Amino acid sequence: MENKKTNTELTAELIYKCEKTKKNNSKKDKPLTDNDIMKYEIASELGLIDKVSERGWAGLTAKEAGKIGGMLTARKKKLKKQEEENKGNDSEDGSV
Repeated sequence: MENKKTNTELTAELIYKCEKTKKNNSKKDKPLTDNDIMKYEIASELGLIDKVSERGWAGLTAKEAGKIGGMLTARKKKLKKQEEENKGNDSEDGSV
């Protein structure tokens, strides 16, 4: 258990490895968005990160890609709902 890396270290290392497998590396590198990072985290949780690092995102089956997309959408909705609740709590606290 001591060798277990933190989520951020693991994610950064895997993202770097996966980004190197892209076919068109000659294109200008764009910074990763929060959605991209979340997508890699979900792939890792599902045990698909090795497949992504070897073959790229196109190497996934439609079922695997759909599962990642569905989980990504669900998490984004959950985060949005939490942000809205936090905004509501902040405005209520300030009106004392």
